[in-house]
Amino acid sequence: MKSVSIQGIKGSFHHEAVVKFFKEEEVEIVDSPSFNTLVKDIIQGTADYGMMAIENSIAGSILPNYSLITKNNLYIVGEVVIPIHHHLLALESETQETIREVQTHPMALLQCQNFLEKHEDWKQLAKDDTATCAKNISENHWKGVAGIGSHLAAERYNLKVLVKNIHDVADNYTRFYLLSQHKEKIEHFNKASLYFATNHKMGSLAQVLNLLAEHEMNITKIQSVPLPESVFQYSFHVDVVSDKKGYDHYYKALEEIKKVTGFLHVLGEYKQFKI
Repeated sequence: MKSVSIQGIKGSFHHEAVVKFFKEEEVEIVDSPSFNTLVKDIIQGTADYGMMAIENSIAGSILPNYSLITKNNLYIVGEVVIPIHHHLLALESETQETIREVQTHPMALLQCQNFLEKHEDWKQLAKDDTATCAKNISENHWKGVAGIGSHLAAERYNLKVLVKNIHDVADNYTRFYLLSQHKEKIEHFNKASLYFATNHKMGSLAQVLNLLAEHEMNITKIQSVPLPESVFQYSFHVDVVSDKKGYDHYYKALEEIKKVTGFLHVLGEYKQFKI
């Protein structure tokens, strides 16, 4: 059975991403308290894969995670996108009138401010993980305390969904990478993640982007990240997609880009997840 390390515990959105990616395939979930320990799980062989959030449609990119991927020579072998639905979770006996405190991840608090402002008397506590808060409420039988989390967390820890969909923005999505220590050959891949640095000549980045366009590669994401041990110098992470049959155009683009960059690494070749 395959094993996948997630940031957080079972019932978290990372767990939900694993379920969506692997569908009916049974996998073992390995809980990990942080993204750093998630990476260690992959490198040390505690887990075959790691499921790592990389980008949220509201909050943007998680820059430290790009650095974790490149610094530890990890490969992207897949991606999945899930909608983030925040629900107010509590013990079965609770009502909105009995709640005095809300515990959840700080991002969940930020994304539910419109709802929480209607309950100014509720104390808000930022914690490490949405699912951990749900688990603590259930196991400690905390009355007057609510969590904000997924429907999966409510089911797993026997909590009631007190109020559904309390997030401010309806279209809230998070993209996750499935990471491995080893490169895998993905049949019929149509997406690639590239990592490179350009020199400081005028138009050097534009030259790379033009080469991708000339070879009919659609750029879906470009992210600059500071280069380690440098001052105001940046590397670039670019995701490209092509539905063109065959890969000659893709490999030709890579060869030409290598000539105009300081370095070029292919972080992953995989199938694009379409919402």
